Amino acid sequence: MTAESDVRSPLLRFALEGHRVRKAAQVLERESPRLVAALRRAVPFLGRRGVPMTLCHARAMPLVELLEGMARPLYAAHLVSKPGDAAGALILDAGAAALFLDGVLGGDGRSLPILNPNGLSPPQTALISGLSHNIIRAFSATLQESIGLGLELREASLAHAEVESAPIACVLELGEGEQVGRVALLLAKEPLLTETDEAEPTSPTPQDARIPAVLEDVELVLVAELARVPLRLGSIAALRVGDTLRLDVPVSGLVTVRANGHELLRGRPTTSAGRIAVKIVPRHDS
Repeated sequence: MTAESDVRSPLLRFALEGHRVRKAAQVLERESPRLVAALRRAVPFLGRRGVPMTLCHARAMPLVELLEGMARPLYAAHLVSKPGDAAGALILDAGAAALFLDGVLGGDGRSLPILNPNGLSPPQTALISGLSHNIIRAFSATLQESIGLGLELREASLAHAEVESAPIACVLELGEGEQVGRVALLLAKEPLLTETDEAEPTSPTPQDARIPAVLEDVELVLVAELARVPLRLGSIAALRVGDTLRLDVPVSGLVTVRANGHELLRGRPTTSAGRIAVKIVPRHDS
């Protein structure tokens, strides 16, 4: 096997895996109207108030990117999908939490409580926890009926299915104008693919020889990761212009090259035409 085929093979698998991710996202997008109806059943005052609920998006995205788009404080309830025990979560942002707290405490929705971005208080957490459990049960009943996928409240652990670098996120928006909240259901792709995989022919189909040629024009964003530096918040706040961050990697150390969180290549730092560069090396180099 040539060096070129060593690279092309994982890239082909990566592109085909992307197709499976899109299929999983399409399942949640298709189920979003049922999830909206389930949310109305779990939180009845949303319906009584006529709070609009719409699908914001259903797609695979890194957790960091998802959380960056959600107002603080956040509330997260961990869950696993059945069958498979794949880890997932239900996340409420500040807008959703304020809307829920106002409803539980008998408000009229016109003046929502202002929440501390650093975190919910213990009483607020207790109230939101009860509502989120109702939502998960309602989502579970809906998905169980439509695609045979149940959800069970449980703290995620390393014993569960492999961690997904980019889970499938179905984000629902509640309200309108300045009083908008978001409820995000995060699931691993594999449980969502069970239904579509069973519906497809089980007999192997030959791979179209044209696929590798088409993939040559697909553009990926590569990330060359030099190092990750753990620092205390106080040390970060003390950084000033001119300070130096020491990376825990020698000048001749290895650099990991990733695409969408997947490791593709290894390399060593170097320079090329006055710019920092990475020279690709065999994987077994150390």
